[in-house]
Amino acid sequence: MRRHILKKVITLFLGLLMVSGTQAEAQDDMTKITFFVSYIPSVQFSPIYAAIENGYFAEEKIEVEVEHSFNEADGVDRIAVNDLQFGMISGEQVIVARAAGKPLVYVMEWFHRFPVGIVTPADSGITEPKDLVGKKVGIPGPFGASYMGFRALLSANDIEELDLQVESIGFTAPEAICTGQVEASVVYVSNEPLTIQNNCFEVSVIYISDYVDLVSNGLVTNEETIKNNPELVAGVTRALHRGVQFVIDNPDEAFELSLKYVTDLPESEYETQKQVLLNSIELWKSDHLGATDPARWETTQEVMLEIGFISEPLDDLEAAYTLEFLPKHDE
Repeated sequence: MRRHILKKVITLFLGLLMVSGTQAEAQDDMTKITFFVSYIPSVQFSPIYAAIENGYFAEEKIEVEVEHSFNEADGVDRIAVNDLQFGMISGEQVIVARAAGKPLVYVMEWFHRFPVGIVTPADSGITEPKDLVGKKVGIPGPFGASYMGFRALLSANDIEELDLQVESIGFTAPEAICTGQVEASVVYVSNEPLTIQNNCFEVSVIYISDYVDLVSNGLVTNEETIKNNPELVAGVTRALHRGVQFVIDNPDEAFELSLKYVTDLPESEYETQKQVLLNSIELWKSDHLGATDPARWETTQEVMLEIGFISEPLDDLEAAYTLEFLPKHDE
């Protein structure tokens, strides 16, 4: 009897060892990556969170840690030297990086509409770019995607910056508009107009993407990773692509998934942040999800040359991006 019980115990123990060994092997098969994202955890990054929580990365045998940072330049530099392999980086930063010899490559377009616009009080009478002439307009400063978009908007409408009263206000657009410090301001359209409406008054928004087509944020890697591990690049691209599509199709569920990552969001802010997510989704939608348009890169480079972000055009602008790793039906 005792021998029979002992045999069962040994069999159970061996079975547990086998299961444990199998799990350890499965864990060892996973490729660990750090995914760089500028800014703080936000529902605006829900496609990454959804791709993790829904197992899209795991199905590609990829384990992801998300690193949020306000320092996009640091992310660019670390991806360039292969300290990091992947990040969400804006298109103009890819061009700036390649102009400096940093071999970044943009492999999937996340934002199909440029996320910057001009916000004004709804009763200001400012409804189109020409109405900005002579007005006091706030900008974060003469740098980054927001300034590039601002200058592209002016150029597309034959307006000179000197035709406006431009004031650098940092990232304080809601306060500057609400207090009347400026009559209009450059903003990120997903959230800042909503903040002003919730705290002050109704607003109007001039969307830069209605006037000029610029490259915005996307999935970026480097030439070394593409050369040495194209399967990893393809896997990350597929997983994120699925994440974006999932959020577009299931915004309520995506919002709930995001709460695990946006840990400091008070419940009183849920409705506002749900609207931020819906606003963001409108910027992501496309009939060719993930595919970037070469014409956008040409336009973006032209604007960057005009405003001095780069001193000469890239010899190999086409090398700054690729459609190679997208799901085939989206190329």
